[in-house]
Amino acid sequence: MSELNNNEVASQVIARILEDAAFIFTDRLDGNEMSELERWNATGFSLSFTGERSGSLCMWADDSFARYAAANMLGIDENDDDAEDKGKDAMKEILNMVVGNFITALYGEDPIFDLGIPERLPDESLGEDLNSKDTVWLQAEGNPVLFVVKEE
Repeated sequence: MSELNNNEVASQVIARILEDAAFIFTDRLDGNEMSELERWNATGFSLSFTGERSGSLCMWADDSFARYAAANMLGIDENDDDAEDKGKDAMKEILNMVVGNFITALYGEDPIFDLGIPERLPDESLGEDLNSKDTVWLQAEGNPVLFVVKEE
């Protein structure tokens, strides 16, 4: 197991995946500053994992980030009519890649894990996630992106 804590491992994995898969470069944000985003119009997805350890990783971002990710990953224009829907699909795919790499970085390659399917989070759960202690806040192309690590 890594000597880094979950948030540090998640931060490194997320930044690498966003850069490699979506050509999105990130900077770390201070979660204390971001806790005032109660009116943030973000969409959230969660992906669970079970096995030797169980938990989930949640991702919250606004439509601007989602469209940008879809444009980079799929080669579409951010302003296309279907860019918003494709942006949500891009967020799900990013979450898939992040979780797979996160659990491998954290627990090694020997344990076997089952990954769930990315699920849309209810908007009202954003408030709880904003106040979680296990968060990774990133700034990506001027957009805040929140990841929340939840271990059971």
